[in-house]
Amino acid sequence: MTDLAMMRLHDGAEFWTAVSGTGPPVVCLHGGPGLWDYLGPLAALLDDMFTIVRFDQRGCGRSTGGGPFTIEQAVDDLDQIRACLGFDRWAVAGHSWGAELAIRYAARHPERVTAVAYIAGVGAGNDFWGAYVVERDRRLGNDRERLTALSARPASDRTPDEERERCLLQWRPDFSPTSAAAEHALALWDTRPPGAAVNETANRELWADRATEDLHRAAGRVSCPVTMLFGADDPRPWTASESLLAALPNARRIVFNCAGHAPWAERPADTRQLIIDALRPAVSRPGYYVD
Repeated sequence: MTDLAMMRLHDGAEFWTAVSGTGPPVVCLHGGPGLWDYLGPLAALLDDMFTIVRFDQRGCGRSTGGGPFTIEQAVDDLDQIRACLGFDRWAVAGHSWGAELAIRYAARHPERVTAVAYIAGVGAGNDFWGAYVVERDRRLGNDRERLTALSARPASDRTPDEERERCLLQWRPDFSPTSAAAEHALALWDTRPPGAAVNETANRELWADRATEDLHRAAGRVSCPVTMLFGADDPRPWTASESLLAALPNARRIVFNCAGHAPWAERPADTRQLIIDALRPAVSRPGYYVD
């Protein structure tokens, strides 16, 4: 059973929040920035072992609250949610942008975090970007021009059908390049709350604000175990995480074969087991591949 609530924060913003399962608390952080919570399928893999908290981030999906959108505000929002739910400590599982937010939160509040699962993050800086665009466009083939044309227009000029088309084209290359990729992209779109749109302002401002504090410096303050999980077929190269992995005091990295940017969609059983292992505080262990 999932309990849904609108949680009011100090500034009056109301955050859509979902809590399911029983056991030690884990908060799941969606990516974007600017998207809605799409991690229900991941929560369903874990909520027999953990109490799973999900929410739409500030100004996204069903949550209210405006900008400026900053990392400091995002970290503070997350800690307010923890306090409102009455948890003294919790584990944090973040995906993509949410993976970086998890590291920054654990650096700011090390006493509040038992472990971090860093899922398909892009590392520190923008070193991943060039390789990502090349591989994304290669996978899109003839659809690349259509994505470029749709993305070049302001969001206000795109019809709802065009926005759906743009998102599906953007997300399809995130999965392993098989016939199932389009189906996985559609399943991601289907998590969208009715009427919700990508918050492009949040995306732009949070991405720009990454430069306010070097992520390597923040990583050095993370005291809990961190497990990095990547799909080998993610068009964002997992090798871009090298310097961040080295900066974390207690971290390991795991790479899945036959999985892309959302490994729980393509390797659900393996993702479940590895995240369960990751979120139980443990000593540092070597990373490895999962065939």
